[in-house]
Amino acid sequence: MRRRLLMPAAVLGCTLLFPVWAVSATAQPALMTLVRTVLNENPRALAALSTLDAAQAREKAADRPLYNPDLEVEYENAGAVTKTLGLSQSVDWGDKREARTRVVAFERERVAAELAEIRQVLVIELLTALADYHTAAELTALAKQRRSLMQRFLSLTEQRLQAGDLGQVALDLARLADIEANLQLARWRGAQVETEQALTAIAGTELSGWPALPDIPLSTRFDTSNIDNLFEQLPALRVARSQIATARATVELSRRERKADPTIGLRGGREASDNLIGLTLSIPLFVRNNFSAEVDVANADAIQIEQSAQNIYRTSRAQLISTARRFELGRQAWDDWRQTGQSSLESQTQLLERLWQAGELSTTDYLVQIKQTLDTRTAAAELYSSLWQSWFQWLAASGKAEFWLGLKD
Repeated sequence: MRRRLLMPAAVLGCTLLFPVWAVSATAQPALMTLVRTVLNENPRALAALSTLDAAQAREKAADRPLYNPDLEVEYENAGAVTKTLGLSQSVDWGDKREARTRVVAFERERVAAELAEIRQVLVIELLTALADYHTAAELTALAKQRRSLMQRFLSLTEQRLQAGDLGQVALDLARLADIEANLQLARWRGAQVETEQALTAIAGTELSGWPALPDIPLSTRFDTSNIDNLFEQLPALRVARSQIATARATVELSRRERKADPTIGLRGGREASDNLIGLTLSIPLFVRNNFSAEVDVANADAIQIEQSAQNIYRTSRAQLISTARRFELGRQAWDDWRQTGQSSLESQTQLLERLWQAGELSTTDYLVQIKQTLDTRTAAAELYSSLWQSWFQWLAASGKAEFWLGLKD
């Protein structure tokens, strides 16, 4: 359930609302339930989980022996009957099995990191959609207050026109202000519907009441000297590290695959009345193709992946620092608004009402100044929404979304 802080100022009999989305700890379980539902039931998360299951199965398959034995039976009747039974086995001479197992093991680690990345993306998308929804809801509530204010203002203007205190121009201005308030309300109602549709698409269900967001932190408490430790669990960098390890293991596999695997065979049988025993050894000759090109390809791919990972690291580092700074700046602006701007606006709205009622302020001047007052309140609500967006970007850049929500220790 969203909570609003009621402002004490009464402008023409209407109490203005200002958004406060912070909720007590008792309201947070609803948010936790929604997040867990999305992580457990969203198709993207389920698809990534199935991909991880497949990677684990491939790892298990890669750890099995490369070659099975061959059984050979031979019968020949050419003057003398010859019967033989043979058994042959190819030998994994370069231990390719171990190299392949390492490759798919790193692939499995990559898929696991991608699953963590998808989970984080879903959490950020859900939180962002929630913030957008609450922003639209609060701005819709403010638009309703504006419309109520302008309706009452129009009614009072008509009364003063009949009493001869105001002219037709003042009435026309009041009507235009009322029309503008209605149009703005319609626009924000449409925006609220759109944000709720986006939220429903992520959540996969439509709730009668969407949970509120928890208290926004006072600071990121970010220490640039600890950035490498923070990156250890960042899903995007975990994916990059796994890709590098996979590429290096692939290079080693290509080198081992250049080693020929011999095949050893043993045969036994009878020819007429004589016993036959045979031993065979066959070795592929890598003469026409020694498979060195495959090693070169694997090396080039590994270098490309390492350079791409380095670029990801640089980008992630810059994004982490910039999002932390943006949040701190937004937090400072919000604190300044709460300490000074909020109270000054309250005094201004009360003063404007008294001056207009007393006839010391013209209708035009009153409308201009009250519009500026209401626009400032709208800007403050949008600032709070922007502050949330900065915080979510910080969570995405640091990989701490699930930690912040208490889903991970």
